[in-house]
Amino acid sequence: MPSLNIWWLLIAIQAPDSTVLAGVRAAVEREPIEAFGAERGAVQVRGIQLLDIDGDGTPEAFVWLSPSFRQTPTILVYAYTAGTGAHRLSESLAPGQLQPVSGRSRDPHTLGRALDMTIGSGKAPLDTLKFLSTAATKGMSVVWYRTFVHADFRDGFATFTDLTDRVLPASDINTCGGFEFSQVDGLFAGRLAGDTVHRYLVALTTRDVTIYHFTGLGPQARLAKQTWMRPRVVLPGTRLPRTSLGIRRTSTFRDAPRLASHHEPCRAA
Repeated sequence: MPSLNIWWLLIAIQAPDSTVLAGVRAAVEREPIEAFGAERGAVQVRGIQLLDIDGDGTPEAFVWLSPSFRQTPTILVYAYTAGTGAHRLSESLAPGQLQPVSGRSRDPHTLGRALDMTIGSGKAPLDTLKFLSTAATKGMSVVWYRTFVHADFRDGFATFTDLTDRVLPASDINTCGGFEFSQVDGLFAGRLAGDTVHRYLVALTTRDVTIYHFTGLGPQARLAKQTWMRPRVVLPGTRLPRTSLGIRRTSTFRDAPRLASHHEPCRAA
């Protein structure tokens, strides 16, 4: 992997495709993302980034959200074809480390539409794909943590978010009652300085920078990906993150990017 720069990170931002963007935005606006019976959340679409993750020549769309309910993923992923338009992939993203509850979002548990559970007996490997397939047919949205699973029941909306790489608070190893997802402050797609081959998705959250490298789509439209995360430090008097040495790798892949400790300007592709 190349030496990566954190702020002036992208040397070639993928050009927007107005047809794809319009189709995806229309699809998102039709989705009942936070419909819990009579309760409806106010989900705001903050932006859309395009990135071809499966090499078919048509970019997937990563939709950056500001949800109003906890456990709603902050990035939805859509595929687009000229014949059928936009359709959402089964897996979503929630970049950044888990944060203490801020009080700005509602908890679906209070509506009686969510539960946290420990699954599997520990005596035999769990068939994850079978579980997720069953969950989807029952209309369950699933967030998979390291030691438990959160599931909630939304009207006409189901998704899966893999957060098995995130550190859980010591007091919350079997429930999500004490934490929430990081808010996304920015989302970018393109190449990284020093890498002229691959394209990446980079999410800025309040305290972290999360870098995704996608290698295709797996079974049930799950995302084949590598994920790296490092702390985001803000320069005094600015909203820009300052880089520093070090990275905490949040995937099982051997080659994590090395992060530069200096800035360098964006360069045109």
